Amino acid sequence: MSSIDSNSSQTTILARMAATRAELIAANHVNTLIANSRRSVRAPTIQEGPLFLQSPYAGLIAAALVVSAVLGPAHLVRTAVRRGLTPWIASTARSLVGG
Repeated sequence: MSSIDSNSSQTTILARMAATRAELIAANHVNTLIANSRRSVRAPTIQEGPLFLQSPYAGLIAAALVVSAVLGPAHLVRTAVRRGLTPWIASTARSLVGG
């Protein structure tokens, strides 16, 4: 291999490396711009009404309040224990026993 072939091969490789580096820098710059634009977009805050109505679970909270008012606290506790706590204790005991 002559020195001319060696120099042209080296020049070709260096040119490819420079082009790849420029592409990577451009892609990184675009990604940075996209990330910055996403960070700057924020949802508007609405400060109207009581705090519990601003919650994403406002409907669930309202339903729980209505159910507790209609059923009464004693019936509500019995239902919660029967539907929630008892099955949880049973499944935990089954998993501890191994079945």
